[in-house]
Parts: sequence; C-alpha cells; structure tokens
Amino acid sequence: MSIRGKLTLVTLSAFIAIYAVAGGLLSNPNNPLVRAIADPGPYPQLRIFEEVVRRIVNDYVEKPDLEKVRIGALRGLTDVLDPYSAYLLPPQVKEYEQHRGNGDAAGMILGQYQGFAYVIAVVPASPADKAGIRAGDVIEYIDGHATRDLDLYDMRSLLLGAPGTTVELSVFRNNNSEKIKVTRGQVLIPRPEIRLLEQQIGYLRPQVLKEGQAAAVQAAVGEAIKRGAQRIILDLRGSAGGELKEGVAVANLFLKSGTIVQVLGRKDKVIATYEAKPENAVTELPVAVIVDRTTAGAAEIVAAAILENKRGEVIGERTFGVGSEQELFLLGDGSALLLTTARYASPQGRIFMLEGVVPSIEVKRTDLAEVVPPEENEPEARPATPRPGAVPSAAPKPADDLLLKRAIEVLTSETKLKRRAA
Repeated sequence: MSIRGKLTLVTLSAFIAIYAVAGGLLSNPNNPLVRAIADPGPYPQLRIFEEVVRRIVNDYVEKPDLEKVRIGALRGLTDVLDPYSAYLLPPQVKEYEQHRGNGDAAGMILGQYQGFAYVIAVVPASPADKAGIRAGDVIEYIDGHATRDLDLYDMRSLLLGAPGTTVELSVFRNNNSEKIKVTRGQVLIPRPEIRLLEQQIGYLRPQVLKEGQAAAVQAAVGEAIKRGAQRIILDLRGSAGGELKEGVAVANLFLKSGTIVQVLGRKDKVIATYEAKPENAVTELPVAVIVDRTTAGAAEIVAAAILENKRGEVIGERTFGVGSEQELFLLGDGSALLLTTARYASPQGRIFMLEGVVPSIEVKRTDLAEVVPPEENEPEARPATPRPGAVPSAAPKPADDLLLKRAIEVLTSETKLKRRAA
C-alpha cells in the first residue's frame, strides 16, 4: 500500500473509532467525554496536525520520510514548552538513564539564551574552567552542531564523553567568536570558600549544591564561627544547578521556622511544601546573601527562603531563574518524553523559572558585559540585552566587588542600629 493509502487508512480508522465510542455515550450529559466535546480542548489542534501531515504526503515535492517528519513534529511539541522538556529517541533514553544526576564531563551549567546554549556558571577547576569557558558565554556550536537547532538535553548530551576526549565549542563573547577545546574529565565540586573579613564577618561561598554540599556548608558555617565570625555573608554567585533537598538543607541552616520552598504542579497547585525544622538550624547570626545572574537552581531556594522569611537581605541582581522537576514517560517504541511536571516556587509562591529571585537591595555590577546573540552582531543591530540585567564575562576582582562591599555595609549598619536600639 502507498504512503498516502496508509495515512488515509490510519486517519479514517482513528476517527471512526472515536466517533463510534462517542456516539454511544452522548446520551449521558455527566460523562467526561461529553464535557470534553463541549470543551474541545486539543482536538481542533489535532485536526490541524492531521491536515499538515496530509499536505506533506500529498503535495511535498519529494517523497517524504515520514519517520523524520514524526520525530521532527514530536521534538517541536516539546521545544515550545520549556528548555528542560524534550523528546528522546531510544538511544537517548538509555543514555539518560545511565547518566541521570551525574552532570556532564566538562563542568558547565547550561541554560538557553534566545535559543543558543548559554553558560550560567562554571565549576571552579573543572575542565571547562581550565579551558577558559566563562559564565555568560554564548555557545554557538558544540562539535559542529549548531546549538540553535538543539534542545537543552541534546546540548548536555554532546558534552558527555570519556575522560581525556575533547569537545570543541564555538564560543561567542564580547561580539567575537572563538573556538575552545575542552578536555573532558572528572568534575569535582570544591568545598565552600571560607574567609574572615573585616569587622568579624564570615564569608562563605559554596558552589553547586549537589549531594553532600549542605553538610559542607554546615561545616563551613561552624568553621567561620570558630574563627570569630559575628555575621555571615553567603555568596551564591556562580552556584547553579544542584538539588532540591540540598537547597532546602542549606536554607534550614539559617532558619528555625517558616516555609523554605514550594513545589507546584499543574495549574500551580501546591503538591509539596518544605518547612524549616528548628533542630536543623545552626546559627542565628545576622546573614546577608549575594546573588547575580550566575545564581540558579538550588541556590535560588536558599536566597528566596532567607529573603521572604525576613532572615536577611539579598543583595545584587536578579537570579537566572531555574527550578523544576522532569519525569520520563516511556513510549511504545522505546522513545520517551522528558516532561516538566513540577516547578519550584518561593515561600510566597514566586516561580523561579518565571521570575528568578529579585534582590531586596539591587546593586549593578560594573564588570558585566552585555550579551548580544550572534545573529544580532551587526553594527546596526546591537540592542541592549532583552532580558533584565547583564551577565559577567569574568569574575570580579576583590577590590572592585561592589556587591561584596554593599553586603558588608548592610551587615555592619544593621548591627550598629541594633546596638543603638538596645
């Protein structure tokens, strides 16, 4: 049978079956099917989809490869949802299950910026860091594959590989493109940085809040107090990705009570709420949190919890906005849908993926470079970044760190006010 004949037979069979079942049930007004017909939902869209396929089969200039058409259509369905949903082919399903939760072999936390791969943060001392990849880089190509044509899962998949092998990235920064080779290797999350600053301020800077990092932060808080810290600065710049439970645990170190984070399902229904447990809090010292565009994921949970529970100020720029859960739905042919089924929200219900975390004290950094997408890199078309804020092209020098200076000012001034009030 011809392709046209097969398609017609399948389409007619489906519609005959639907109407045969529907016809026997229309007499019951309380039946869900009756309500579905009254409120057609996706059915008109499915008819349009069927019409497009029929046009391709009947009128396309060449004999179409319907397998490719199907895969392209399924990818298109997930591409318009969010960066984290994807249609996976059978080999990708096996790869996903094998590497689930292990990250990549380069040490980059990727997002999407106007369709391109975008480096939210880089793990210190990782292969990407050693190769010169910076937070804020726009990646045009990964091993020759245009990221504009890929979903986020594909981008991450291309970074996987055996230690010692290389991946070539075409990086766009400061209106210039350059090729950088990254040698894959083991990515180790470093321990939080600890320093004792002026006026007995303990400075803590954790990295990606993955498994075990909450315990490392707790140890760092204890060490800072042992060194004489009377106030705490928690610097969450460069902390992206991570895990929900680690973000909850870190926030709980500073909170004796209150909501830490909500998990929202369909129609923003609250499906889980995480509350602070008093026995898990380790300090009541004044705290200030520093954030910027390289703050994302579990670190946003910490910042929002401290801010909205009025535990301390959050200083800097709006965070990137990440925080969701994906579920893998296996399909009959071995492929699967990786679908976002829940999103994380602040105690007051602000969804991180939509709003990020807006600081209570905004401080613009002067070391930031505007991000201009590669296709806009023409002299007559260089608008300001359409998303709020800009992205750092390099880590600030300590002497020029305006956000850190402001955090110190906030903590010291708050302490003086409390002493006067006493």
